[in-house]
Amino acid sequence: MPIKPLKVVLADPPACDDDYDKAYPNLGLLQLISYLRKHTPLRDQNIVFVDEFHSIKDQIRIVEEHKPALLGMSISFLTQRVAFRAINRLKERFPEMLIIAGGPHPTSSPQDVLDKSAADMVCIGEGEQVLADVVREMARGGRDFTGIAGLMIRTPAGYASTGKPRVIADLDTLPPMAWERVDFSKFLGQHYCKSDRQSCIVISRGCPHNCTFCSLPVWRAGRPFVRKRSPESIASEVDWLYRLGVREIKIVSDEINVDMPWAKSVCKAIADLEYRDLYFQSNLRADKIDDELVALFKRMNMWLVHLGVESANDRVLDGIDKKITVRQAEECLKVLKKHGIRVLLFMMAFQLWERDGKLEFETPGEIRHSLWWVWRQFLRRRISYMTWSITTPMPGAPLQAIVDRHGLRSAEQVLDNWNLNKDYLGIDLTSLGICEKTKMRLLRAGILSKGVFAIFSGHFDWRRNFYRVGILLRSFFGRWNKAPRQSPPIINTPLTTKVEG
Repeated sequence: MPIKPLKVVLADPPACDDDYDKAYPNLGLLQLISYLRKHTPLRDQNIVFVDEFHSIKDQIRIVEEHKPALLGMSISFLTQRVAFRAINRLKERFPEMLIIAGGPHPTSSPQDVLDKSAADMVCIGEGEQVLADVVREMARGGRDFTGIAGLMIRTPAGYASTGKPRVIADLDTLPPMAWERVDFSKFLGQHYCKSDRQSCIVISRGCPHNCTFCSLPVWRAGRPFVRKRSPESIASEVDWLYRLGVREIKIVSDEINVDMPWAKSVCKAIADLEYRDLYFQSNLRADKIDDELVALFKRMNMWLVHLGVESANDRVLDGIDKKITVRQAEECLKVLKKHGIRVLLFMMAFQLWERDGKLEFETPGEIRHSLWWVWRQFLRRRISYMTWSITTPMPGAPLQAIVDRHGLRSAEQVLDNWNLNKDYLGIDLTSLGICEKTKMRLLRAGILSKGVFAIFSGHFDWRRNFYRVGILLRSFFGRWNKAPRQSPPIINTPLTTKVEG
């Protein structure tokens, strides 16, 4: 059968119409570009990458210019509103163009995406194989996608699911990401940094843990949940990024020490590159640590680790299924301090969990105890920075199911708070006896502490991240828990396709 030439646009939601994080490029889209180039008839010039630095008008202009047969948009929970507006405008203007939505929100809530947008289909889980199959079907001139596993499709008869999502078991089979498509100077990177030429890499997919607040819908759509790249592959990508001018890399996988022998091999492979002007940051768990690993951190030039502790109360840590203790966190901080590794501490207030069917929560007294504990670690020079947030339900997380079962208003309220301040979210906890005044007092105490730590610890890139001061002030003085705004209109444009069975 003859191969039909076509073009594909892969786009982020337009941040110019609803601002959101610009730390790094969308790694999922960069991986899709390289995968399509290797596994479909598409060549580089047939794939148009539209990053977040665009408006809806820009996206319409780009589609008019390139006339793609297919547009894919990557959507998270917090970018869904602007994504839906963009998709609806694009579909109205270009009704013949196929639109596929992918990413965390479409994976966790595929029907919601089809209800609220004009997307023709949703990719559930990892998108590389799915999108490649869709492109190959279109290249043959077909539009029957019902045999491609991992989709929910809009049809004249309703929504059709095509079967269980697939995962890529061996991550080393993935082609290198399309880093050459990225203008690194546009992205802000981490606001605590040693270089303004930053990027990030993925060294694994998934996490073996199941903390109540954490949402990993894409990685949990199929098994195995955890897959790791080889140290050689990781070092090769680090080397490439260095040659592209990158001088600081954030390892964005859920934790570098998911497997201790593997983690040490990864650190050795990177250290052996001997780039002394290349710096690293990474996520870390507190329960898997030893002197050998941290010494390797030092050797590879890891200057900052992001440590998820969340609470300084063992009752809370047990409730949220964190699988660590406060003592383990303190021992981890001591080892890191001994080797001169700085720490950015992740902390969250007002944790929620369920025990024997009953909703339990972190009390204001426990939150104050956590803050005092953090200050003690700072004064002992065990930590340099902290994050402070209010626990927020996200689709795909156990917490979302918990708050739904107990009738706490969630999704629309979180999105409304996001539109207000782009940072501190949370939900209405007054039904639990926590008044808004108490909630704001503890939120402000954490924001103030965070600011003090940043000022005294240094390495905050004020030039590129001064906008965050405005976000902090809006959060510090902001209003909360407004009535939910109206959702985007429901669109039910059928996709003309053959549905079997």
